[in-house]
Order: sequence, then structure tokens, then C-alpha cells
Amino acid sequence: MTKRSNMTLTRRSILKTGLAGTALLGAPMIAYAKAATTLRAAHVESTESATHKGYLDFAQKVAESTDGAVEVKVFPAGQLGNLRDLYEGIKLGSVDITSSGPDYTANIAPIMVTAALYYSYRDEAHADSLLDGAFSAKLSDALASQAGMRILAWGELGWRSVFNTARPIETAEDFKGLKLRVPEAQLHLLPMAALGAAPTPIPYSDVYTSMQTGVVDGAEGTPAAVVQQKFDEVSKFYSLTRHLYNPLHLVIADRSFGRMAPEHQSAVQAAATEAFHAQRTQARADNTAALTKMQDEGLPVNTPDVTEIRKIVIPTWQPLVENLGAQGQELVDMLLA
Repeated sequence: MTKRSNMTLTRRSILKTGLAGTALLGAPMIAYAKAATTLRAAHVESTESATHKGYLDFAQKVAESTDGAVEVKVFPAGQLGNLRDLYEGIKLGSVDITSSGPDYTANIAPIMVTAALYYSYRDEAHADSLLDGAFSAKLSDALASQAGMRILAWGELGWRSVFNTARPIETAEDFKGLKLRVPEAQLHLLPMAALGAAPTPIPYSDVYTSMQTGVVDGAEGTPAAVVQQKFDEVSKFYSLTRHLYNPLHLVIADRSFGRMAPEHQSAVQAAATEAFHAQRTQARADNTAALTKMQDEGLPVNTPDVTEIRKIVIPTWQPLVENLGAQGQELVDMLLA
């Protein structure tokens, strides 16, 4: 065998080894030139979540549609910090893309509260029609003008319900006296207080141990979140109050979007829309599977009549939207149409 043949075989061996490594990582086996633009995309959800799968799908679609000119690097599970850190990173330029529910971005741009009101979405079809239409477009414009970021796409976290150690929620009366962990935001504190609960804004990372020690009786979250965070291990009841539909929005810093060529902006936008439409489907499947898992493992799950609960909660919208002016009222009217 000639020296030239040996060199050829060596190159082939290296190439085969490299491709095998790429396949193991789950990346597309496509060779691209060095990216002209790299986008750092970070989130706080687990690597098992529908959110993370959506990010990976998005990154792959961007690479394919731009022939590798734009690379999306994904940092999952809080690798770059908590939500506060990530949104600060958007502002400072250390993070290009992140995501959360609008209940969080309402802290940054108050108009976002209109997408996170308790009992405002009727069902998934209603949510989809709002998030794929003029309602979400108005929110994206408002977020861009108020916070220097734009919404690329809407996905889903799911319906949040109450889990606790004290009793199942059957009626509004069952909320009274319950120490429930909620995020430290008026859109959560007001409705829970109106129901007679004792809303307790401890850090999300403390929920498991706080339920063990009795600091709180419970909290609220989607079925998938309950299972992924193992809250079902310390809960005695999961009641499908479905008080808050939690959409997920993928946002990009305006400066990051603006530095891309127009054709790459269009490609990134299209990739995000496609990937996070698929993410919604995945999130719904994950939540259904998580609910089944809880029931199969013996956690009591009940479906309360929420008619009276809704009557108590909906008046708490008023103080949340009264300072948003005509635009806020317009968005609420769109929710109720």
C-alpha cells in the first residue's frame, strides 16, 4: 500500500469517526462553513422538557435554512443562570435568545400581563387562535418598544393546577388557609388571596423541601413540571384547577436580530415559528403522559367544578390591567371575544 493510500485511509477514518461523534450528539450530519452569526439561546427548563426539544429543533432548522451561516448554540437547564439572569443577559448582550411565560415578562413590560390572566383562556384552540393572530402581534410590538426584544414564536408550558399535602380542591372553599407557593407577582398573589389562600412567594427551587417541612402546603404547576421536579413525591393531591394557561414565548434581543442579514432574519423567524408550533404538540403530549404517570403511581387527581372559583378570580383582573390604558383594554377585549 502506498504512502498516499495510507494518507487517504487516515483521512477517511478521521471523517468516519467525526461523523459518528456527531450522530451520537444528535446533531444533523451536515458539514457547514463557519457560521457568520452565532446566537446564544438559553433557557431554564430541563433537558427532558418539550421546551428544550423545541430549542434543538429550532437550532437545527436555522442551520439548515441558512446553510450554516447562522448558528444557534443552546444552553439548557439554567446553565447561564435563572430567568432574571437570562433577561438581564438579553439587555446586556450576553444572551441573544431566551424564553419564559408572559407571567414573567410582565415584570419587564407590564402589558404582557394580559397574556397571563387567570381563567382567561378557554381551551387550547382558543389559546392557539390568540397566539397565532393579532393578539400576539400586538404583544410582540409592545415588548419590542418597551424592552428591546421581540417575540419570535409562541410555544406552550401548559395548564397550571394546584398540588398540595392538605386536601383536594373541590370548591372555592378548599383554598381557604392553604399556604401555596406562587411567584412573587401580583397576577398570582391577587387571585390566590381573593380565594382565601395564603400565597407564599418562596423560590421555585425551594418548593420540594418547603413542602416536606411544612413551610408551604403546596404550589401550582403543569403536570409535566410536577413530574420533572418530582413534586409528586411530596404531594398528596393534584387538583385540575387549570387556573392559568401558560404559553411560552421565545424572545430575541432586538440588537441580535438587527445584526443579521434580512434573509437570515426571515429564516430565523420561520424556523422559530415552525419549531415552537411543534413544541406545543410535544408539550401537550408530555403533560398528558405526566398526568397519567401521577395517577398510575397513586397520586389522587381530581377535577373540581371551577365555576365559583372563576367568579372570585376574574374580578382580580381589574387592578392588573387598569393602568395599561386603551391598549390593555383592547387586548382584554380580544381575550374575551
